Amino acid sequence: MIENKKLKTIIDFLNTKKTSTLKVLDISKISIIADYFIIVSVPSQKNVESLDDEICDLMDKNNYTLRNKEGVHSKWVLIDYNDIVIHLFDDDYKDFYNLDKLWADAEEVNI
Repeated sequence: MIENKKLKTIIDFLNTKKTSTLKVLDISKISIIADYFIIVSVPSQKNVESLDDEICDLMDKNNYTLRNKEGVHSKWVLIDYNDIVIHLFDDDYKDFYNLDKLWADAEEVNI
């Protein structure tokens, strides 16, 4: 069960979308960057852009403050909400950069 309200908001939303990959990593014990990484992949850059807009709208409506966003209009968008960092990938980019392997020491959150 996910206890972090912000994380639950994002995951509940993403579970309604057609994603190729949806993984949550708890990085709180191994990094000061954030508490969680959410790794999402979708079939195309157009899907990345659309999902990026939808996530930002959702978080804005729930009064969560965006800290930073990088890679807008690309195949990898990073959306930073302080304790949660969302990585949105085109499927090919996700496979190429393989964040799962890079952060293999992180605990995967059961969603």
